Amino acid sequence: MEEEPSNDKIKEPSRDKRLLNWFRSRFVTGVFVFFPLAVTYFILSFVFNLIDGIFRPFFETLFDRSLPGLSFILILLIVLLLGALGNWGWARRRFTWIESILKRIPVIGATYTTSKEIAGAFRGARGTDFGTVVAIQYPRDGAWTIGFLTKIVDFEEGVKHGIVYMPSTPVPNTGWMVMIPTDEIRYLDLPADKAMRFIIGGGIGSPGYIDWVGREKTISESD
Repeated sequence: MEEEPSNDKIKEPSRDKRLLNWFRSRFVTGVFVFFPLAVTYFILSFVFNLIDGIFRPFFETLFDRSLPGLSFILILLIVLLLGALGNWGWARRRFTWIESILKRIPVIGATYTTSKEIAGAFRGARGTDFGTVVAIQYPRDGAWTIGFLTKIVDFEEGVKHGIVYMPSTPVPNTGWMVMIPTDEIRYLDLPADKAMRFIIGGGIGSPGYIDWVGREKTISESD
């Protein structure tokens, strides 16, 4: 006569399964907690090493030893000093004179002018605007891509075209630029910071509904 399996033997697989489920759920939760921390660390580490490496060889030669962070602190102090001088009328006039010299130098002038326009766009300078979030049909009809309207120009015998910059995912400092007729641009009721998070995250955390606010007001302000 065969013995019936005891209750302990029947419960052992379920206990192992509960332990496996516990381990799996905690591991998945840990991954979701760790991932944004790791990405933030690597980005900050890359920026720190990039900036710190500007004057690092100079300090290593001067002090005959490695001093991590000293170059980074010096760059921050230089930026702070330039910001203070930029608000001083006398220094601002000197900067204008230096800029006029830089703009006359081939390659350097074009690089400096372009970099200044990009910085002014993100700052919200007159004539540029990275705060205008738009959507265009790209790379094909029916497929919409979110970008930023940077300027409106006359093109093709006076037809107004918008210059749209489309950041790439997940690194927004690279992307594409297109010039498209303004009647094909949809202006979105979406703040620039939320649009950038939407792009960097690949759509994760996107709002449930994105409204189209039209185009008449933006075009009239940009003329």
